[in-house]
Amino acid sequence: MYILSVDTTAKTAAVCLAKEDELQGLVPVSRLVLNSTVTHSESLLPMIAQALSLANVSLSQVDAFAITSGPGSFTGVRIGVSTVKGLAFSQGENAVCIPVSTLYCLALNLCAYGDNVLVCPVMDARREQFYNALFSLKSKMPKRLCEDRVITAKELVAELCEKYPKRKIVLCGDGAALLYSLYKKYPGGEDLNVSLALPGDLLQDAFSVARAGYEILKSESFDRAQYGGSLLSPTYLRLSQAERERNERLLSENK
Repeated sequence: MYILSVDTTAKTAAVCLAKEDELQGLVPVSRLVLNSTVTHSESLLPMIAQALSLANVSLSQVDAFAITSGPGSFTGVRIGVSTVKGLAFSQGENAVCIPVSTLYCLALNLCAYGDNVLVCPVMDARREQFYNALFSLKSKMPKRLCEDRVITAKELVAELCEKYPKRKIVLCGDGAALLYSLYKKYPGGEDLNVSLALPGDLLQDAFSVARAGYEILKSESFDRAQYGGSLLSPTYLRLSQAERERNERLLSENK
């Protein structure tokens, strides 16, 4: 079984072709990451083609697609989802497309950090807000403690101080460095045990996306009918900037 996974929810573009192994479960076959000014619309399809070419695997041999459907950059999420939907369409009605949370996949990056670590993925949502969820590592797997959400730095630090004052907290995601520079400015922040994930674990990794998709694919509750390409859609936690500005303008005009 081959799984092709994609993440374009932030500046990082990540693609992985993974294969099911009898002894190890899922293993990466080819893995590409790009952090540059090249837009996802330019880089994604060439990266997918290269990942398949390096593994000497054709698109027709891919059994399932895994994609981070959000949260993240509105443009990035749309590009990733629409690209995977197009690839799945070429596979016919039986193509399997598995959407997974960007934040859960970021937490999967940190599975080797030890039990009882509190993993705090944060993605910069602008306007002093972050896309965030909290996870506790148990048996080298992330256990979700809250749903994906939009939260301010002040609100997040207050929650960490109230609920997890003595836990080792590790930040990851493209908002991690920003939050790390801010958290001590808020009440109680100086007493928290906060650190940044290692550089190789900090940002999106498409193999984590493949692992998250594989978990769903192998679960007892998996229903193939629920994961057709036509059903794949983005997951947004708030309105886009253009929609927010339009609503603000309309509200101002109606006053």
